[in-house]
Amino acid sequence: MRIGIFPNLVKRECAAIVQALIRLCEARGVEYYLPAYVGESQQPAYQLISPEHLRPRMTIYSSIDIAMVLGGDGTILKMSKQFASAGIPICGVNLGSLGFLYEVETKTLGQRIQDILSGHYFIEDRMMLHSELCYEDGMIQTLPEALNDIVIGHGNVGKLIRVDMSINGHFIQQYPGDGIIVSTATGSTGYTFSGGGPIVSPRVKCIMVTPICPHLLLKVPLVLNDTDQISFTVANSRNSVRVSVDGMMDQELMRNMTLKVCKSEHVLKIIRFNQNYFYTNLFTKLMGND
Repeated sequence: MRIGIFPNLVKRECAAIVQALIRLCEARGVEYYLPAYVGESQQPAYQLISPEHLRPRMTIYSSIDIAMVLGGDGTILKMSKQFASAGIPICGVNLGSLGFLYEVETKTLGQRIQDILSGHYFIEDRMMLHSELCYEDGMIQTLPEALNDIVIGHGNVGKLIRVDMSINGHFIQQYPGDGIIVSTATGSTGYTFSGGGPIVSPRVKCIMVTPICPHLLLKVPLVLNDTDQISFTVANSRNSVRVSVDGMMDQELMRNMTLKVCKSEHVLKIIRFNQNYFYTNLFTKLMGND
């Protein structure tokens, strides 16, 4: 078993957890590696890591069997594309506030490492979204894959936009309002939830479409099959429109573009220990009892 350790360097409390993980690995004779950029940190704990345990960002994935990711949900969202493409299962250690993607807390770290080494875990596949911008001249721009959601929103606060939606090549509805959220089941506890969308178990393979403050009497969210193909245009919108992927990047969605969204061929593999973890975490975290 070869373990990769991926800390969020912005969270200073990560350093102590990294040291604890390293001690656990060394005590059990487990190979461990960290991204090379960790060694460039000015924090003393990271500078003590031997260079033999550091690997360049683009080659570390071939050196590990699983990845321990330390941080909050944003940390996993930022790194999910690389892990999904490499097929590396991740185990998240929660250092954030909500941490819906995490099951491991720092106090249980030793036990969970032992569970992993003993094979007492299962792999949960999280669906992702593929999207691309199609221009009138035929050029196609592929956007980063989304674990949570793809958001179409206004570029100017308070300005109404009009988004036309088609499903499987058939026009369905024009949505005037603040925009539209297209999400996976993973994203159902994020922006979609705040926008009035349903909470969906991660075991449900679906694509959700939730309008944001629509200027319509009919403003219910849609739950679609994961094989459906969705496209959006904004040719009828007079105001600036932008598209965002997992909140990590955004760019203008112009009138001569079509945004196409479908299920990605990649999945994010997450290490789990408790079959009922989702429902336990859901009500603990959303009720503010964490």
